[in-house]
Amino acid sequence: MLPLLKVMGSRNEMTTKQMRDEVAQNLGLSIEALSERLPSGTQNAFDNRIGWARTYLFKAGLLDRPRRATYAISETGKKLLANPPAEIDVDFLKSYQQFNQFFGSSKSDKESPASTDVIDHELTPEEQIEKGVRQIQRELQVEVLDRVKQLPPEGFEQLVLCLLVGMGYGGSMADVQGVARGADGGIDGVVNQDHLGLDRIYIQAKRWEGSVGRPVIQGFVGALAGVGASKGVIMSTSTFAQPAQDYVRTLTDKRIVLVDGQRMSELMLKHGIGVSSKQTFVIQRMDEDFFLEMES
Repeated sequence: MLPLLKVMGSRNEMTTKQMRDEVAQNLGLSIEALSERLPSGTQNAFDNRIGWARTYLFKAGLLDRPRRATYAISETGKKLLANPPAEIDVDFLKSYQQFNQFFGSSKSDKESPASTDVIDHELTPEEQIEKGVRQIQRELQVEVLDRVKQLPPEGFEQLVLCLLVGMGYGGSMADVQGVARGADGGIDGVVNQDHLGLDRIYIQAKRWEGSVGRPVIQGFVGALAGVGASKGVIMSTSTFAQPAQDYVRTLTDKRIVLVDGQRMSELMLKHGIGVSSKQTFVIQRMDEDFFLEMES
């Protein structure tokens, strides 16, 4: 927020685009930094932060808005720049009463002294929401993986096939039901890579606690050779030892993908396998085009 206010102090008025471009230039941000997006991928991270910085400064009375999409530094903002602080953050802006009325911090801080402990004021509201969602997902992944480890071997093999079908392999669970498992030297299931069954992926499911070593991978490669297959997936509730990972990278005539427990739980959440939606939040933004039509 301080770099933005300094930029505003050097001009009479600036559009939102001019503010964005000049702050980026003054901070020396690279193309890569300017291209970075929020974890959700829904918005450019710098645009999100500059937008909220502009809103916070305006709500604190440090910026004025003489007309639509155009801002100017206020007299209060000019006084602050005459003796600027080391930084401007949310806590600093709480010294301005009109910001408190917007932010709602005065009442909430008195009612709940610990409320600031769960809010990272370095993040924008969207980033705070995404951070909370990621925390919920990490905790859910641990819970899901613990539950998966409780499945019997046959149930885990069925889960692996269900996950692959949920990811788009094969047509439906009907296409993988009744596949013989265990009698073929290490292949627990088969899923069509495409809906027509032109190519097939062979599966091995390992509900293990310890790391899966290289001998297991070599045995699976031998099983693939026995059925004339070149593609396979080994999915485990645990991890894969480094020698096993190194061995897979040396294979030239086989394509083996290793999916450990953490990655498997991520995929289960992503594709809605073994989880259900509890609540959905909708973030709304002002529709400037709507108001432009009202003015025309």
